[in-house]
Amino acid sequence: MKSHDALRTIGEVAKIVEVPIYVIRFWEKKINLISPIKKKNGTRYYDKSQIKLIETLKYLLYQKKYSIKGANKQLSKEILYVNEKQKIIKDLKKLISEIEELL
Repeated sequence: MKSHDALRTIGEVAKIVEVPIYVIRFWEKKINLISPIKKKNGTRYYDKSQIKLIETLKYLLYQKKYSIKGANKQLSKEILYVNEKQKIIKDLKKLISEIEELL
């Protein structure tokens, strides 16, 4: 059994997300945020964050009825938001460390 953080093939991702392989390939072409690791033999591998992105895309398209363009825009916003939060957390940790050094 693969570890939770293991890379997955497109077939494995299709089973996890419950969409056909050709749908994932189509989304890769249309959504510039989906970027699997491609080996020389053409095999695509996805990490945990890419799988989560594909699951979120499926939700936006199938449940929320977004267009591909709208889903791409929403995913971009969400990624920017997460990146901003991560930067704030990093800055806060640095500040805490500096305060602890002063004490």
